[in-house]
Amino acid sequence: SVMTFERDGITFNLLDTPGHEDFSEDTYRTLTAVDAAVMVIDAAKGIETQTRKLFEVCRLRDIPIITFINKVDREGRHPLEALDEIQEALALDVTPMTWPVGMGSDFFGIYDWKAKRFMTSGEGRGQRCDTVVEVEGPTDPKLVDTVFEKVLDELEENVELGAEAYPAFDREAFLEGHMTPVFFGSALRDYGVEEIIRFIAE
Repeated sequence: SVMTFERDGITFNLLDTPGHEDFSEDTYRTLTAVDAAVMVIDAAKGIETQTRKLFEVCRLRDIPIITFINKVDREGRHPLEALDEIQEALALDVTPMTWPVGMGSDFFGIYDWKAKRFMTSGEGRGQRCDTVVEVEGPTDPKLVDTVFEKVLDELEENVELGAEAYPAFDREAFLEGHMTPVFFGSALRDYGVEEIIRFIAE
């Protein structure tokens, strides 16, 4: 299916392809017409066989790839494990752009560590994303008042680790298909989608 929409004067053409292997030929043809691909990975399942096949087509054509790790509002693997899998299985440099604040029953929202923003729900955990809080960093009192202490401690540790372990976003490396920016979120509850659209626009 094809969906066209406009946002801030920019026209987006979103080509959505089924992931089932019965549709592989249609999907391969679609990949010849795109400027970039969004690779959606289930936080619990990781990289599935069909995703790997489609990635190889993107790699052959040097198509820039944006990665969205979905369903972080459910129980899944640790974000660092997901990033490691992308690096090792697909031989791509990864640069995390956002980070989940907790997962599963302890999911509080998404932290954008570049823009210093916390996306959460004013209705409480488990609801759609409807609130954006500007913060100074993972130790900001606004977060301390909202997020469980153990979740906040892990977030702070991961932000520090990420700054050291992963390279900063490199536009040329991305456009050449060597680096993938990674966004975490929940498409169903609208976490992380806004950040991907903003990234593509920029």
